[in-house]
Amino acid sequence: MGRWGIIEEEWRKGPWTVEEDKLLIEYVNLHGEGRWNSVARLTGLKRNGKSCRLRWVNYLRPDLKRGQITPYEERIILELHAIWGNR
Repeated sequence: MGRWGIIEEEWRKGPWTVEEDKLLIEYVNLHGEGRWNSVARLTGLKRNGKSCRLRWVNYLRPDLKRGQITPYEERIILELHAIWGNR
């Protein structure tokens, strides 16, 4: 029991498992992105909403491009940095 008599959930920390990734992918495919705080409750994951969102955005999104950037992409980055700086 935590503060004020409320039962606190134990959040899972550390590396994600293949099973957890599958659950998150299935959930997002079915319900779409958003409402990340409800993901843990509805999927049975013992992760908080922020952890689920970051896992999806940084690792699991199907349109996520990994690997080296092209010379064209590098040129765009440098041009935008010259205009906007580090904003």
